[in-house]
Amino acid sequence: MEQLFERLPERLFSPLSGGNRRVYAALILDLYPLFFDQIHADVFPSKETVRHEIEERLATMSLVWQVEDEVPFSQERDGNYSSIAYRRLLDAGWFEEENEGYRVRVAVPPAVGTLWGSLMEITRPDQVFYGGIVLSIYNNVQKAIEDPDDQVLALRQAAQEARRFLQHLNTMIYGLKGLLGEISGVSDHRAVLSHFFDDFVERILVQDYKRLKTRNNPFRYRQQILSLIHDLEYDVDKKKRLVDAFMAQAGSDDSERAWQAINNDIDKLRGVFEQVDSHLARVDLYRAKVERRVADTVRYLDRSQPGMATHIAGLLKQLGDAVESSSDDSELFVVMPLIDVAPVAPQSLREAPRSRIPPDPRPLRTYALDPAVQARQKALRTYLDRRRIDPKRLASYLEREMGAQNSIHGTQLSIKGVEDFIAFTHVRHLEYLPGAQRLTRHYVIERKDGWIDNEWLRCPDFVVHRRGTLGNEGGATNAA
Repeated sequence: MEQLFERLPERLFSPLSGGNRRVYAALILDLYPLFFDQIHADVFPSKETVRHEIEERLATMSLVWQVEDEVPFSQERDGNYSSIAYRRLLDAGWFEEENEGYRVRVAVPPAVGTLWGSLMEITRPDQVFYGGIVLSIYNNVQKAIEDPDDQVLALRQAAQEARRFLQHLNTMIYGLKGLLGEISGVSDHRAVLSHFFDDFVERILVQDYKRLKTRNNPFRYRQQILSLIHDLEYDVDKKKRLVDAFMAQAGSDDSERAWQAINNDIDKLRGVFEQVDSHLARVDLYRAKVERRVADTVRYLDRSQPGMATHIAGLLKQLGDAVESSSDDSELFVVMPLIDVAPVAPQSLREAPRSRIPPDPRPLRTYALDPAVQARQKALRTYLDRRRIDPKRLASYLEREMGAQNSIHGTQLSIKGVEDFIAFTHVRHLEYLPGAQRLTRHYVIERKDGWIDNEWLRCPDFVVHRRGTLGNEGGATNAA
């Protein structure tokens, strides 16, 4: 911090502390593109250009200029405020003039330019794309590992981007926390909703937080980055090549400093992507609190405003003071906006409920079914019935196929139709079929190695054995 103030002019912030601080703050923000975003043929803008730019900015501002007596050149009261503003910024150190022949150029000191850029990022932050940052980190780490001799600076760039990524994530957390404090301290419901939609929805949720919850989540590269970093962390030969390349790029022979720099970059990358889950959990915590606060506000928004009795008492006290201080013959008019209601009129009165006239009765009509629909329904019922699993059909199928045999191999069972196919496919699972307990007392299934392969299906091999007398269930009587 001491080095910062040693490099900056002592009076740099003096324009931002006086009565016209808002004017100078707006000027500083508006003049930044003139020095840093435009390409001039002569590099630095002329004094006339800067003066003209200040004059145009002051003409569009709806601010009241205040005379500052403590400023030495504030005696110019001819209304030329652009000249005053230019000399004030020049005296404070934001500008410095350089003579170029017969012309005067305006430049910005290096330290002031760095600070100026930081102030612009704070005041007018650019939209940050997390997906691009994480993908850039992944690509730079991959380049550094694949070609450590020529891409060592890619690793350094990845570490810087990871540090920026973490700073922006923490800034979002502080923004949510500060927004929660602002909302909690506001009693006006409309102001709460305004804060929520302006600050949270537009600035935080839509631009930052929403990207973390999409299907194309930028953190999908996190595990790949950690895997590359862990491999690099224990690859001594590759780290040695990175150190040598860093020393060559930096033009230094301090190997200890080079090793420290490479290790710091690796530690930063590993630490950021290992701790990102805890940061996201913190974001979710404050997001839930903000949404809960706004939900409570919306829930009670349609109720009477709190503190109405105190408000009315204050108005009555003001009325009493006004009556007491007025003379007896004065006409006193006191406006008391106790409650905002619409004027009472016949149109605003509640109407009596109208009597409802029941509808006229109508006879029900019956329509004859289409024969095609009836035929289709009948065919569908027949089809479903043929596919139905019935223990009696299984018994009839087994009795027909086995005849007088006590055992029959699965390859000997014939399939002649849909009913036979259904019966064949369920015989193997006879002991598991519901309602087939009586069949299991007469038949047992023996499973064999191999397969049965016919024109209908392919299934594991099996043999059906008869246990005893089936009785009249299958339509025939057989001796065991």
